[in-house]
Amino acid sequence: MTSITTDPTVDVIPESPQASRLDRLDAWCERIGDALNPILVKETRQALKSRQFVITFSVLLVAALAWTIIGSLSMMPQIYTSPSAPRMLIGYYLVLALPMLIVVPLAAYRSLEGEIDDGTLELLSITVLSPWQIVLGKLASAMLQMLLYFVALFPCVAYAYTLRGVDLPTTLLMMGILLVSAIELTIVALFFAPVARTRTGRITTLLAVMGMLLMAEWTIGFLVIGMILEGNPLTGEQVLLAVIATISLSLALGHLFLTATAAQLTPESENRSTHLRVSLMIVSAVVLGLCMLAIKMLDDDAGIAISSMAATGLAGLWTLCSSMFTGESSTMTPRVRRELPSSLLARATLTWLTPGPASGLVFSVVNIVVITAAVVIGIDLAGQFAGGRTTIVTGMLKQLCVGYSAYLVGFLVVVRWLVAIIRIRNNPRAEIGIAALVAVAMLAAIVPYSIGLHLNDYRSYSYSGWQITNWAWTLGEIVTGRNSVWTINVVVVVATLAFFATLLASPELVMPRRTATPQRVREELES
Repeated sequence: MTSITTDPTVDVIPESPQASRLDRLDAWCERIGDALNPILVKETRQALKSRQFVITFSVLLVAALAWTIIGSLSMMPQIYTSPSAPRMLIGYYLVLALPMLIVVPLAAYRSLEGEIDDGTLELLSITVLSPWQIVLGKLASAMLQMLLYFVALFPCVAYAYTLRGVDLPTTLLMMGILLVSAIELTIVALFFAPVARTRTGRITTLLAVMGMLLMAEWTIGFLVIGMILEGNPLTGEQVLLAVIATISLSLALGHLFLTATAAQLTPESENRSTHLRVSLMIVSAVVLGLCMLAIKMLDDDAGIAISSMAATGLAGLWTLCSSMFTGESSTMTPRVRRELPSSLLARATLTWLTPGPASGLVFSVVNIVVITAAVVIGIDLAGQFAGGRTTIVTGMLKQLCVGYSAYLVGFLVVVRWLVAIIRIRNNPRAEIGIAALVAVAMLAAIVPYSIGLHLNDYRSYSYSGWQITNWAWTLGEIVTGRNSVWTINVVVVVATLAFFATLLASPELVMPRRTATPQRVREELES
C-alpha cells in the first residue's frame, strides 16, 4: 500500500492581491465599527428592525410612487409643454416632511424617554459610556433614518426638477431647510425627554412635544410652499446671510440643547454647569456676530430690526438661564471641588463657570453687561449707517436695553437670596429659580401699581417716580418716549449696589477653594 505524503508548500494556493486588499478593507471596517458609539449601533439595529421604521418607510415609498403616478397623469398633456415642477415638488415635500419633521423626532423622544422610564439609563450610567455618548448615539440614529428617507425621495425630487418651473437654488434651499429643521427638532425633542420625572409630567411633555412638532410642520411647510410657488424673494446677498445665520445658529443652539440634555442625564454629584455656561456664551457670541454681519451687509432699517430681534431673543434666553443659574444649590460635592481651578489667574477667570448660585449670579451679570454693551454699540452703528434719520428710534432702543438689563440684574439678586432661604429646609431643582423670578417680577410690578390705584380712588393716574419698581410701566414709558433718563439711571445704580453687596456678603461662595485629591482617589484614577 503506497503512502501518500502531502507537501504543504506545494498545496497552498498563493493569496491574490485582490483578496488581500479586501481583507484589509474588512479589517479596517471592523475596527471602525468597534470604535463607533455602541449606542449608535444598538439604536440603529433597533430602529431599522422596528415596526415604526418599516411602516413609515413603506408608506413613504408607496406615497411617493402614488403621487408620481397621480400627479403626472393629472397634468397630462400640459406636462410636456408647460412648467409642472412646482405642483410635483410640493407633493414630494409633503410626503418627505411628515416622517422628517414628526415621526423621526417623536421616535427619538420616545426612545430616550423609554430608556429613562424602563431604568435602562441607570444601567448605562455605570458603564464607561458618558451622557454625551448616549445623547449623540440617539441623535446619530435619528439622522441615519433621515438619510434613508432622503435617499428614497431623491429620485422623485430630481424627476420634479426636470419638469421645469423651479430653479436649482430653490430646490436646494427646500431640501436644506427640511434637513436642518428635522435635525434641530430632533435635538429639541431629545432635550424634553428627561425634563419630567413623574408620569403626569411625561404625558404633559409628550403633548408639548407633539404640539411643537405640528406647529413646526405647519410653519416650515407654509414657508417652503410659498417659496416654491412664488420663488425666492431674497437677493443673493440676503440668501448668503440667511444661509450663514441658519447654519451658525443651528450649530450653536443644537450644541446648547445637547449639552442641556447631557447635563440632565449626568448625576448630581458631578459638574453639570460648566459646559452649559460655555455653550450659552457661544450662542451669545454667534448671535452678536451675526448682528454685526447683518448691519454691514443689509440696509439701515433691516440692520436695526435684526439688532432689535437679536436683543429680544438674547434677553429671553439669558432671563431664563440666569434664573436657573441663581437657583442652583450651593452644596458642592468633593468631586467637583477637586476639579476647581487652583492658580490665581484661573480662579479669577474660570471660577464663574463652576456650579453654585453665587458664581452663577456673577457669570450671569457679567454676560448681561457685555451683551447689553454690544447691543447698544450695534444700535449706534446701525444709526450711523442710517445717516441720523433714526436717532429717536435708536435712543429709545438703547434705553430699553439698558433698562431691561438693570431690572434683570436687580431681580436676579433678589432671586438669589429668596432661593437661598427656600433651600434652608428644602432641596428643589434649579428650575425653582424661574418660578422665583416670575414671582419677584410680578410683585415688583403689581404692588406699586395697586398702591397707586388705591391712593387715587381706583382711577387711572399718570406715571411717577413711585412706580420705579414697576418694570412693565417703566419700560412702556420708554417705548412711548415719555420716560426721563434719570429713572433708568436710578435703576442701574440700585442694581449695581445690590449686586456688589451680595458679593461682599458671601465671599466664600463666590470664590470657592479647591480641595486636594485624596491618595486613594488618585490611585483609583491611575489604575
